[in-house]
Amino acid sequence: MAVLAVVAKDEEQRLTLKLALEELGHLVAAAKDLSGAMEIVSRQRPRLMIVAQAPSETVAESALAELEREAPLLPVIVAMTERKAARALDLLKAGAYEVVAPPWTAEHMAATVSKALRFKGTAFEASRPIEKKIGVGAYAALGLLLVAMAAGWGALERHRRLARESEVPVPPSEFALPYAHPAGLAYDGKRYWISDWFSQTIHRHDPNTFAVLRTRYLPQEVPGALAYAGDALYAAAAPRGIVKHLLDDRLSVLSWSRDAAPQTVGLAYDGLYLWSVDTKTKKIHKRIPDEGLSVIESYPYPGGVPTALTFDGRALWSLDWTNRELLRHDFKNPNRVTMRLPLDAYRGGRWKPTGLAFDGSRFVSTAEELPRGEGLGRVFIHEIPPEHLRAILTP
Repeated sequence: MAVLAVVAKDEEQRLTLKLALEELGHLVAAAKDLSGAMEIVSRQRPRLMIVAQAPSETVAESALAELEREAPLLPVIVAMTERKAARALDLLKAGAYEVVAPPWTAEHMAATVSKALRFKGTAFEASRPIEKKIGVGAYAALGLLLVAMAAGWGALERHRRLARESEVPVPPSEFALPYAHPAGLAYDGKRYWISDWFSQTIHRHDPNTFAVLRTRYLPQEVPGALAYAGDALYAAAAPRGIVKHLLDDRLSVLSWSRDAAPQTVGLAYDGLYLWSVDTKTKKIHKRIPDEGLSVIESYPYPGGVPTALTFDGRALWSLDWTNRELLRHDFKNPNRVTMRLPLDAYRGGRWKPTGLAFDGSRFVSTAEELPRGEGLGRVFIHEIPPEHLRAILTP
């Protein structure tokens, strides 16, 4: 059992880390700021400090600077609120012992904490008594030398990052597709489905690597926007149609409906209604999944140019190409936007988004390279800031 110091300005983060570390059998002294943490260091002499912070914050660097003076051998683990490889590398260069990303569970942190607690400072053997003829000044000089050596060794160890120069491993944020014209995206809870309008195909992809698992050629349709609906897959098909496919190996056609609101670029199913968005009228349409997919209500699109639509289990989301952002729509009045999430992947203008899906914790989009057809398509993984994710998942 060891005393560990936890620093987190957010109360929920402090509690999460405290519970995880106590589950590992340690005593935890928590503080909300650096001042409180340094009091813990001076009074309780913890063997490890864990600092929680967002990638944009600099609490860890400040703590490392303070500890250089107060406790140069105390290892510091930085618990970042989201995965950022470049930021993690900066923290390691600054002297952090390790950088961990969510989830901050006992199981996830056990190995890192155990390794940090095995880290030991320099041990000094007792020296032989110095002859009396050596003056007080010599003793003082020797003492200062030993202190300097200890501090220097600790700083050196910190900045060498314990002989590690590798980045913290993080999942990739984008994948190249083996085709150039992705047009729609859907997630069925296990796999991703992506359409390609140019080759008239729908591909089934592995959820982790996005490797193609199966491809189905559709000679009678040009598939675009996709939506998963229970045991079926809806596909907006040119010209002016929406096709319902059974999720078998052949993607057998269950029905074909004439699209009453053409130029559909996004589809989403909420468990009861099928929603669509079109670029001709720039409206969001609420449909009954009957034989004709009847439109029962329409709402003006509140953004610029919509390119995709999805449902997160509680609300509709659209991908707005004009402003390069995700829009969450009021479910009762989709004309009202309740949240905006900027998408850095589309800021440069190289990629045009074409599809959108939500996997329970993050958004995934497909894109064509501009000019159209110049290169292979892409899948982008959009991590959601924790504060926004809590808002999304909280009923």
